[in-house]
Order: sequence, then structure tokens, then C-alpha cells
Amino acid sequence: MSDVLVVYGTKTGCTAGIAEQIGAILVEAGLTADVHSVEKAPGPSGYRAVIVGSGVRAGSWHGAVKEWVTAHAEALTSRPVAMFTACLTIASDPDKADEVRAYTDPLLAETGITPIDIGLFAGMNEPKAFSLPERLIMKAMKAPQGDFRDYEAVAEWTRGVAERMGL
Repeated sequence: MSDVLVVYGTKTGCTAGIAEQIGAILVEAGLTADVHSVEKAPGPSGYRAVIVGSGVRAGSWHGAVKEWVTAHAEALTSRPVAMFTACLTIASDPDKADEVRAYTDPLLAETGITPIDIGLFAGMNEPKAFSLPERLIMKAMKAPQGDFRDYEAVAEWTRGVAERMGL
């Protein structure tokens, strides 16, 4: 049995970078970690623990991630699970952390999963990564441009989560 499965959903690559950092920190800690996009992710049954993350669109996790979590809810309730959300809101308005954390509430209520933690990480707004309609929405929202991911914060969170997972 492998140690940790890290599953993520992303549209622009922002969440992939965070998931890869999580995997690298787990490996540095001497664990085995498999990092997969949700489209290629195996089920969680061969893993001691699972970390699932998603970017946010219109206040919601990516549909494919929600579907994967729902499909594997039974297996996820029988092992330690942590979740993370990558969202530009954390960079532009950190006071909205509770609002961003709540993006997972409907999924948790539906599945009965109780994560040991939900990490919140600033995302990015690199216009070239977005479609034209998304760029227009971001511009209308006056969203800050740039890459606001804090990989040291991701590393610190990952170390703490691994410890709480008993890994």
C-alpha cells in the first residue's frame, strides 16, 4: 500500500503546481506520494491517506473533482483525508478565508467526509491561461494579475497535515 494519493483539479495549471509541491514535500518526508490530475486519478483504496484539491470557478470546486470525491466517498471516509482550495480570493482578500473554506461545505455534507484539514492557498491570475470570457470577467472584477502561490505556505501545511494523518 502506498502512502498518499494527491488528486487535483485545475483548468489553468495553478492547482497542479500546488499539488506537485505537496507531493514533493511528502517525498522529502520519506513518504511515497502519487500526484494525479482528477482525470487520471486512481481510486483511493491502495493508499493510506488522500489529499484532494481544486481550483475555484464561480465559487465552486471543479465538477470533475466533486464527481471523483463523490464516487469514492466510502473509501475516503475510511482513511485520513485532507483537502485544499486554490483561489485568487485568498491573495486579494485574505479576510474571506471562511468564505473560501465554505466552498467545500456542500461536498462534505453530501459525502459525509470529514477532512483533517482544508488548506487555503492563493491562486493566480495569468491572463494568458484563461479563455477570453474568463479574462473579461477577471478584468471586470478588477482581479489582481500575477502568480500569488506561496509554496512555502504549501510546504508548511503539508508537513502539518502529514503529521496529523499519522504518516
